Amino acid sequence: MRGNKKSKEIWRELRWRVFGKSQYGEHWKPEHIKWYEEIHNSNHLLHENFKKYLQEKNDIQTVLEVGCGAGVYPIKNKNLFSNMKYTGIDFSNAAVSYCKKHSDFQFICGDFIKMNIIAQYDLVFSHAVVDHVYDIDTFIRNIVAATKKYAYIHSYRGYFPTLQKHEMNWFENEGIYYNDLSVPQIKSTLLKCGLDSSEFIIRSQESGQSGKNVNLQTVIEITKKS
Repeated sequence: MRGNKKSKEIWRELRWRVFGKSQYGEHWKPEHIKWYEEIHNSNHLLHENFKKYLQEKNDIQTVLEVGCGAGVYPIKNKNLFSNMKYTGIDFSNAAVSYCKKHSDFQFICGDFIKMNIIAQYDLVFSHAVVDHVYDIDTFIRNIVAATKKYAYIHSYRGYFPTLQKHEMNWFENEGIYYNDLSVPQIKSTLLKCGLDSSEFIIRSQESGQSGKNVNLQTVIEITKKS
């Protein structure tokens, strides 16, 4: 009896990680538009780092943001992409609708983990999204597949260089996961994607926030050689 219960729990957890729970993503709703901006502003050092990273590249023409949210980058910081073709993807239909009303860039609503992205982009970037996905490694693999040159992936939950496996915690009341990313597991995933160890950096980055595991966050930088 106990064995059957354990087997059901394992299968349920596996199903959640592959497909997500039925209410997954309910957290991202229209009333959170202001919240997106507040979170962005509180991580000012992280975003200053990304802007510098972007401005140092002179060979980027096409950009994909995975998890564009309420459009803090394409709306509030649209000048960063003035000479580029920007596309934003988000899970929330409300967020995408908001972006379309306030920006002339291209926006797509969908689950990036399940989407078949045929096009490749010079840069793919994502801020504070991998922290909440139901399949971390597939999310990272899809970003690697979608970029021709560069990728910048930010995880705000902390920097965990000694954590051997990702830790995923489901919050039922919010309908999202809170994930702590294992640096060794990220490295393993990137190598399995066919990247050489010289093509990526997994590093800590100060965010500007205060508090344990909040100021020191994780950034993955990918530069494909070919």
